[in-house]
Amino acid sequence: MRALLLASAIAFFAPAASAQTVFLDDATIVDAKGQRVTSDIIWADGAIVQEGANLTAPQGAETVSGAWVTPGLFAPMSTLGLTDLGSAGRGNDISAEDAPTSVSERAADSFNPRSPYIANTRGRGVTHAVVAPGTSSGSIFAGTGAVISLTGEFDSVLIEDAFVFLSLGEAGGARAGGSRAAAMAQLRAAISDAEGFFRRYNDAPDGGDALSRQDANALRSAVNGDIPMMIQADRASDLVAIIRLKDENPNLDIIVVGATEAWDVADELADADIRVIIDPLHNLPTSFEAVGARIDNVLFLEEAGVDYAIANLSSFRVVKPASLAQHAGNAVGEGLDWGTAFAAISSVPASWFGVESETVVVWDGDPLNATSAPIAVTIDGEVMSMDSRITALRDRYNPLNTDQRPHKYR
Repeated sequence: MRALLLASAIAFFAPAASAQTVFLDDATIVDAKGQRVTSDIIWADGAIVQEGANLTAPQGAETVSGAWVTPGLFAPMSTLGLTDLGSAGRGNDISAEDAPTSVSERAADSFNPRSPYIANTRGRGVTHAVVAPGTSSGSIFAGTGAVISLTGEFDSVLIEDAFVFLSLGEAGGARAGGSRAAAMAQLRAAISDAEGFFRRYNDAPDGGDALSRQDANALRSAVNGDIPMMIQADRASDLVAIIRLKDENPNLDIIVVGATEAWDVADELADADIRVIIDPLHNLPTSFEAVGARIDNVLFLEEAGVDYAIANLSSFRVVKPASLAQHAGNAVGEGLDWGTAFAAISSVPASWFGVESETVVVWDGDPLNATSAPIAVTIDGEVMSMDSRITALRDRYNPLNTDQRPHKYR
């Protein structure tokens, strides 16, 4: 892993290295599990010449001091590429309020790899992401989510049918008709529809209790445990209900999204082998289902042995998980081990979906520090452009820009 990171990082400097030697002074090299080593690196013509401690920069070499070299970050929850605005409208493909479908709606069919937020987010070190649809009127089911690479290319959807996403708790209750009981009844009926798919729908296309033939067929993979079932829920009692659901349906591979009060049932979640996507900054009672929010929630999950990933869920509806590293850094500030926090935004969520990719980000400082930024990103050996709408606007309106044309023509 260490050799791979070094070799991939050097690819970024290859254009410069072809003409001169480059010296990376006191670089901190991080592997996929968050383990770190410090080393100096000398290379020329795109190849490692020497790597070790206390090296001296060759005469005429370009020097980069204090850089960090890490794998790319993996955002375990986002709506990247589904809309360019947070508001509703024809350009918003997160959810379909008036559609008769639910589970069979695939985020991959709406995903736009050329969305400005793709380059913006990649510029913050995120190389892969989960893309989830949102729930719509009348159903707790949002649809089927995807896993993407942030190359910005049209072949960047890696897994089209990666998981089924649904909401319980307050949001699910509202979608199901007004109560948590209605949401759970809809979920149990939907599972029954999927389990008995061939029997129920062979002679009667409308034979399901909760789902159409199309949606029941789409749910079968999650009910069989072939793909995860992601469930948005926060209140401890909702998490207990999900644990009971897993007991009733052992094949379910459940990932809870949110879990604001997970600290209260952390041991039970671990015993049920339920994974969790958590935001360490969800520490305020912003709703009745988050009255028990606390900033050290993630520490309870770590102590109980829950398999968890860190997300910036405050950006879930804003479609840009660019502050992912900062949220992991806040968990470190509360006492979580640095390497554990880094793995929770890189190798852990990647392993959940079987994503194996050679990615490297070169940072100008500690990636979990909000003041640090990437200076290079590579995905599968390809050097990614660091240009984005953010950098274009920065350059256009920079007061030091010597271009005399009006801003709109620069």
